[in-house]
Amino acid sequence: MNEINDAELGRSNKNTTPRDHLQHLLNIGWNPQSPLIQKYVKEHGLRQVLDTLLQQEKT
Repeated sequence: MNEINDAELGRSNKNTTPRDHLQHLLNIGWNPQSPLIQKYVKEHGLRQVLDTLLQQEKT
């Protein structure tokens, strides 16, 4: 199952930014605390973006 999850992290049908891809993954139900999301955030320097997206979800 991790192969599927790893593939989803890298898959994109169109040219999108890492920020857009992160937002897409969260929109389709990925857990923001999952190890793969955390790895993606770290690799792409998206900690502040993730925090902002999570804050927006709360409002």
